[in-house]
Amino acid sequence: LGSEQQGVSLAQGAARSRQTGNMVDFVMPEVSVFVEGWGPPPNGELQTPLGICDFVDHLDKFPVTRIGRICDFTASGQRFQQEKGKGKGKGKDGKGKSSYQQLQPNKDDEGFSVVDNRPIPGKSQGRGKGGSKGKGKGKGLQANYQEGILGQKQKAFFQDKGQTKGGKGGKKGGAQRRGFPSFKEWSVQTRPEWTLMRELPMTSLAKLVINAKDVQFEDVMWCGKLHDYNKAFDRLTVKTERPQKRFEDLNFFNVTSADDPILPDLLQSDPTVTVIATDHVLACLITAARSVYSWDIIVSKVGGKLIFDKRDGSQVDFLSCNETAQDPPNADDPLSINAPIKLGQEASCINQNFSQMVLDQDRAPQEMEHPNPFEDEEDSSVASGAYRYRKITLPGNPKATSDFEQNPVSLIVRTEVNCKMPGSEKHLVSVKALNEFDPKPAYNWRLHLESQRGACLATELKNNAFKLGRWTAQAILAGCETMKIGYVSRQQASDPWSHSILGVQTYAVDGFAEQIGLTRNNMFGIVRNMIDLVMTWDDGKYLMLKDPTKSVLRIHEVPWETFLEADEDEEEEEEEQELDEDGNVIQAQPVAPAIRTT
Repeated sequence: LGSEQQGVSLAQGAARSRQTGNMVDFVMPEVSVFVEGWGPPPNGELQTPLGICDFVDHLDKFPVTRIGRICDFTASGQRFQQEKGKGKGKGKDGKGKSSYQQLQPNKDDEGFSVVDNRPIPGKSQGRGKGGSKGKGKGKGLQANYQEGILGQKQKAFFQDKGQTKGGKGGKKGGAQRRGFPSFKEWSVQTRPEWTLMRELPMTSLAKLVINAKDVQFEDVMWCGKLHDYNKAFDRLTVKTERPQKRFEDLNFFNVTSADDPILPDLLQSDPTVTVIATDHVLACLITAARSVYSWDIIVSKVGGKLIFDKRDGSQVDFLSCNETAQDPPNADDPLSINAPIKLGQEASCINQNFSQMVLDQDRAPQEMEHPNPFEDEEDSSVASGAYRYRKITLPGNPKATSDFEQNPVSLIVRTEVNCKMPGSEKHLVSVKALNEFDPKPAYNWRLHLESQRGACLATELKNNAFKLGRWTAQAILAGCETMKIGYVSRQQASDPWSHSILGVQTYAVDGFAEQIGLTRNNMFGIVRNMIDLVMTWDDGKYLMLKDPTKSVLRIHEVPWETFLEADEDEEEEEEEQELDEDGNVIQAQPVAPAIRTT
């Protein structure tokens, strides 16, 4: 039937129903006709009486109190619903009935219910070979703890259909890692007014290469002092383990590029230098494809000069623990000793203490030509180590279209050297430490480190690919020939403050880099291409942000005052907390062991 015939038939059927009394009176409402556009016609163009499509202007006639949130069936919408659920509706209840998630009623959700009523996988789901556990995080901890990727609340996620509930039928790992990263919180919350300049897939970074043989290195300045390495630690075994000492009275520095007293002066005084950075920032960028957590780097361009920098207290300053493991750290209680935020603090403390414990204090250190640039004259308790300012010249690409890409680029990098080998001033050493926090009966360092050293290292390469990659890149940038990697384990699994050194392994930096798949051609190719990319844009402030949900690096243009207001607010809060009601200074309570990073 046509539309006119169909309307006549419905009207005739309603009239016959009224005559016979077989049904309730029903009169078809008028429907507005608007052929010139989409939706109901404007009020001024109504050709027919108000009909069923014109209710928007007459909401008072309908039992609708307000317009609420639309139904969002995307993955982000599902995660939003789960976060609002606050843990309600997990799995099945004791009676065997499925309990479904419900939104917490608030001013935005009052009177509405969730359309998606699928049960959320419980924490006990997926604990077999193919399962994945929830990842716990916590906020609001002390300021010297790492924020962002190691300090966020737990978020639920949907389990992959290809996964089973564990047991012998489960798949052998990998599936849950591809679909669901460990942590979905951003190190920096983006704002709508920020301009997205570029989105780079991490897979594309592996294709960026230059000829490393054409890269030139030049020492600009040495600062600090270098102790000799104590070779007695090379003879350590599990049976002769040593308790790790604490160096809580020493100051460890990781100053930003802009606050460095030397780097900005070198950038202004040398017209050939275009970029300044630190080894921590460049190493994080070089090994970005290995990371899972979110982190960020700030790049400032002023007058054709670039400053690669970080935020104070950002994720770049701290170490992660088992970041790339198949079963990352998980703790329902964020204050647990095995929560990711606590493990990050523990790993950072271990590395600081280990770098000072392996030094030979019986021999006088080698004093550099300049003192430690961050040392306070009134306080001489500074950790031993040297800062090596190096000028690195990256070759240009003759086939490039722009003049800047065709010409070489020089950058000055502040690198760190921990110690040197005895009897050789040029044999520089980088000292790092891996830590074991949850030894299991089937696998732990006290049982397998001596007999299966290769297997232990392979396990660490799999579980801490990003951390080991960063250490190797820092050693290459600093010009170190040797890496000393210590194996540090808790004396008791329930005590995160007492540790023992079980052994130290020695690796040649170039050989270790080849073993983990880190090539110099790719290292400097990433740095050169990132410089070329930012140099094509106008002067401004740019934020390189790692996406925690997928392997993508996003670059945003942000206002100049971004991140400055937060630092000022933190300083004001600290000043307010220092004085009591009587105006007396309140002494801060010590936290042991604290990460003392200036």
